[in-house]
Amino acid sequence: MTHLTPPKPHQWIRVIDISTALVAGLILSPFMLAALAYRCCFKHLAVEQVEVFSINDEIVHLYQFHDNSWFGLSPRLINLLKGDIGLIGEALNYSIETPPNLTKKPGLISISQLHQRMGLSFESSQNALNQAYSSPVRYLLTLGKSLVVIGLTANAAKSHGQQQEGTLPLTVPMFGLNLSNFTMAELVDNISVQLSKPADSVEREKPQHYAFINADCVNIAHKQSDYAQVLKGADHILGDGLGIRLAAQWLGYELKANLNGTDLFPALCQRLETDGKALYLLGGQQGVAEQAAENMLKRYPELSIAGTQDGFFNSEHTQAVIDEINNSGADILLVAMGAPKQELWLAEHKHKLKIAVAIGVGGLFDFYSQRISRAPLGLRQIGMEWTWRLAQEPKRMWRRYILGNPAFLYRTARHVLVTRDNQVKKAQQELQLTQQLTQQLLTPDCKRAQYKLSIQLWWQNSKPALARVCKRGLDISVSISLLILLMPLLAFIALLIRAESPGAVLYSQKRAGKDNRAFTMWKFRSMYIDAEQRLTQLKQQNEMQGGVLFKMKQDPRITKIGKFIRKASIDELPQLWNVLKGEMSLVGPRPALLSEVDQYQLSDRRRLEVKPGITCIWQVSGRSDIPFDKQVELDVDYIYQQSLAADIWLLVKTIPAVLLARGAY
Repeated sequence: MTHLTPPKPHQWIRVIDISTALVAGLILSPFMLAALAYRCCFKHLAVEQVEVFSINDEIVHLYQFHDNSWFGLSPRLINLLKGDIGLIGEALNYSIETPPNLTKKPGLISISQLHQRMGLSFESSQNALNQAYSSPVRYLLTLGKSLVVIGLTANAAKSHGQQQEGTLPLTVPMFGLNLSNFTMAELVDNISVQLSKPADSVEREKPQHYAFINADCVNIAHKQSDYAQVLKGADHILGDGLGIRLAAQWLGYELKANLNGTDLFPALCQRLETDGKALYLLGGQQGVAEQAAENMLKRYPELSIAGTQDGFFNSEHTQAVIDEINNSGADILLVAMGAPKQELWLAEHKHKLKIAVAIGVGGLFDFYSQRISRAPLGLRQIGMEWTWRLAQEPKRMWRRYILGNPAFLYRTARHVLVTRDNQVKKAQQELQLTQQLTQQLLTPDCKRAQYKLSIQLWWQNSKPALARVCKRGLDISVSISLLILLMPLLAFIALLIRAESPGAVLYSQKRAGKDNRAFTMWKFRSMYIDAEQRLTQLKQQNEMQGGVLFKMKQDPRITKIGKFIRKASIDELPQLWNVLKGEMSLVGPRPALLSEVDQYQLSDRRRLEVKPGITCIWQVSGRSDIPFDKQVELDVDYIYQQSLAADIWLLVKTIPAVLLARGAY
C-alpha cells in the first residue's frame, strides 16, 4: 500500500501563489492586453524589466508597465506564476545596490513596507516574515492583514518616497497641536541629546515635557480645556495609534512612526544603560512600578533605576514625592497616571523637578510588570491593539473605545472639512488679491512702479549668483596669495615633520564636501604613521560630547611638532590648495569625515548644503571646546546668514582665534 507524503508548508504556499496569480491574471488579462496594445502603438517601450536580487544573490527580472500605479505592476503576475517572487516576501533590492543575502524571495507585498506604512519600522520585519512562511494558514492571515493595511493607508504610499529621502515635515499640525514627526530612533536620540546637556545650563532650568496623544486624548482635550492647554505647552507631542495616523493622512501628512511609550521604553532603557543615565518610575498601582523596574533590570543589568513610586499618594505627600525624585539623582522621569492626570500633574509641578526629561506614559508599567499582556504583533500591524485592551478590561475600556472611537472619527472628519474649507477660502482670497493687483498694474500710473518692481525682482534673483561669484573670487585671490607668501614657512614645517617622524609630510583624507560629495583633503601630518590603527584603542577616551567627533587634549598619537602646528593651526594650511581647486571655501562648515556623516541625524546633514571651509563661526568661538550639537547650530546659522561681508569678518576674527589657540588641540 502506497502512503502519500503530505505537502510541506512551502509547497502549499507555492500553490497559494499560483492560484492567486491565475485568478488575478484572468480578471486583469483584458485590461493588460489593452494596455499592452496601446503601449506597442504609442509608446517606445511596452513592458520594461527591472533587475532585483533574490535568494543566494540571484538576479531576477521583474516585468512592469512604465507606470507608477498599481496597474503598472500587474505584469508581475507573470513573475509570481513563474516563481520568481511570492505574494509575501522580502522588500525589493535592486541589482545596483549591495547584495542583501535574502532568506526569502522578494514579494509583491513586503512586510517591511507594511510596517513602514503603519509606523512600525522599529519592529523586526524578518521575524514576521519567517512566521508568515511557517504555515499556509499564517501565510493567508499575513496576506489578509496586508490587504487591510494597504486599504487603510492608501495615501501613505505617496509619502513613502518622501520619507526615504528625508523630506517629510518635522511637525504635523492637527487639532490645534503640533505633533513632532520623529522615527523611534530619532525620538530616542532627541531625548539623549537633552539628557547630555549640563545640569546648570539654561536648557535644563525645567524638564523637557514629552506627551503622547491618541484618539482618546483628543476626545478628552475636546472636553477639558485645561488639558488641551497643557498639551499645547508640551515641548514635544507624539502621535500614538491608528486614529492619529489616519487623521494625519486625511489632512495630507504622513507620520514617520507610531510613537508610543510601550515601544519606546525598551529602546530608551538600552540608551540610558549605554549613556549611564538614571530613570525614575512614578505611577501605577502599588508594586507595579517596582515590578516593572525589576523586569527591565533583568533585560538591562547595567540600567540605573533611581527609584519607583506608585501613583496613589495624597496631595499632602506630593512635595515629599518630588523631593524624593530630586534627591534620587534621576535624569528622566516616567509618569504613568493615565491621561489627562499625568500631563496635568507634570504641568503643575515640573518647575519643581530637577530632572532633564519628563514623559507621560499612560499604562506602560502595567505591560512591563506583566500585570496586563500586550496585544500580539498581528493586531498591532493592522492598528487594532485597542481591541485586545477592550477584551482584557471590557468594563473599564468599553466607553473609551466603543463610544470614543466613533466620536474621534466624527471630530476628525469635521476638523478635516474645516481645514480644507479654510484652505479653499485662503486660496480664493489670494486669487482675488492677485486679480486686484493685476488690474492696478494695468493702469498707466503704475508703469513706473511695475518697472521698479521688475528691477527689484531681477536684483533679488541675481543676488545669490552674484554672492557665489564674489565668494569664489575671494577664495581664489586669498588662497593664491597665502600659498605664495607662506611657501618658505610651509617648506620649513615640512622639514621639521620629516625630521621628527619618518613618513609622508602631507596627510590626505577623504572628507564630505557639498551635498556629501567626497573629496581628498590635505593637511600637514601631525600624528605618527600608525595613528589610525591606534584610534580603536582610544575610542573610550573620547572627550567630545555627542560621540560623532573624536577629540583628546592629550592624544598620544600626536608628535611634538604636531602639537605645535595644531596649536597654531598651521596643519590646516595645505587646505588652501583645496580652496584653490574649489573643493573647499575659506569660510564654511568643518569638512566632516565620511564615517562621521554616517552617524549624522537628519538635522545634522544641513551643514552639507554648502562647501566646507577652513574656518567658520564655531572655529572662532571655541573650536573643540564646543560640543558637536552646538557646532551644527553655529554652522547652520552661518549657512542662512552668509554674505561676503560676514566671510571677511570671520576671516579677520580667525587671526586672534589662531593666536590665542583657544580650543585647539
